[in-house]
Amino acid sequence: MNKKTIFFIVVGILVLGGSISWAQAPLFREQLVYSLTSFNGSGFSSSFCPQSEGTLYFIANFNSVVSPRKTIVYYWPITRRYMAGFSTLNEEVPGKLEIWQGGKLINTLDKQKYVLYYPEGYWSEKATIYLDDEAQKYYDEYKAAVDEFNKKLQEYYQAMNYYQQQLNNFFEEVRRRREAGDTGPLDIPIPQQPEPPEFVKFYVTEPAEGFILNLPVGNYEIKVRMEDGTIFEGSEKNLIVFTSRRREGVGYEIIPGNRWTKRENCDDPSWIIHAVGKNELYFNPFYQEEYNELYYNKLQDPQNIGRLESWKWVHVDPVNNAQIILGRREEILQTVDKAPYFVRQVSGPELGYEILPYDEELKKSGYQPTFESYKVTLGEDLPRADYQIYTISRETGEHIPKSERTIRFLKKENGAYLYAVAFLPLVVGAIAIIGRSYRVEK
Repeated sequence: MNKKTIFFIVVGILVLGGSISWAQAPLFREQLVYSLTSFNGSGFSSSFCPQSEGTLYFIANFNSVVSPRKTIVYYWPITRRYMAGFSTLNEEVPGKLEIWQGGKLINTLDKQKYVLYYPEGYWSEKATIYLDDEAQKYYDEYKAAVDEFNKKLQEYYQAMNYYQQQLNNFFEEVRRRREAGDTGPLDIPIPQQPEPPEFVKFYVTEPAEGFILNLPVGNYEIKVRMEDGTIFEGSEKNLIVFTSRRREGVGYEIIPGNRWTKRENCDDPSWIIHAVGKNELYFNPFYQEEYNELYYNKLQDPQNIGRLESWKWVHVDPVNNAQIILGRREEILQTVDKAPYFVRQVSGPELGYEILPYDEELKKSGYQPTFESYKVTLGEDLPRADYQIYTISRETGEHIPKSERTIRFLKKENGAYLYAVAFLPLVVGAIAIIGRSYRVEK
């Protein structure tokens, strides 16, 4: 049997074995997990911690929620993650949560009622947590606002039906007069279309119960103690509570006008924004904090990965009441205010979109702004040079420290050199391999 035949046999066995393993149904297990609602610097991240993860991560001195639950857990090979079947089983675990540090019990927690309050609506990232009586108060206010909206919506539907009847009567009267030979000006009022009510701008989650953790920086252990004094099996977890290394400067979320769904961040002041040809860039400035990469990734999802030696910037609060300045050296080229924009899909053989300023016509048509941002236009008439943007406060007129970024124009005609540089390591490697093979043959 030659080497080629052996090679194909081995490959066939590996492929067949892989196919069998992928075809196997996942193994379902009932286990205790921690359902997490973790403060992430701006809002809250929802995740769960399976038994495979031994440590939970939280930001210090802010409320986060842990809720031990019994559920069905299975491993999903495609994503290499454990998944929870909360829709199949989601059973509350009774007991109290004990917090230990250095072998000493430092606190015992009872479950508390909580809600998440989103002042700008459900899809916004900014959120606040409220507890106990305040939680019920904010939820009742939200329910009352929704009920009021539904009442106004029913009234709007009735008004629209009446408007359609009046409009039909109006056109019928116009037709009757024209058929009767009346060509004079109309002296009948035109029916006015009613305005639809605005939906509730804020959102509040339904009240739920969980253990509220708010701890200083440090390492802890947690466990659930049952009423009979025993520890619930599988409830022991290590706890790392951390904080940011520094909070300074401004980071930018950048929305390219030619691909608005591909948002990018420019957080470090040393980073350079590169542009080619005409560009429309939409900037959103944020105050930011720098966190350990591993800790922060695990905070958002305990099954995430990260590097303990690396750090990452996190946008925590938008910069409000500001302007963005585009300039070159001491010259100010553009002063940009924040404005709403609407993204409209363009029909045709090649689907696309266009970004339009949100105006009264769009508002009257019932459309809502897609996003708000600071639009900076980089025209082709600008010299190919370095430019700067920075953010200033409208209240003081002074620029915000460490908000400066460099925008560098790239010449299209020099693009070929970039490809040459990218392929240079491959060329050097190929020359080295060929040279080594030549020496071996000799």
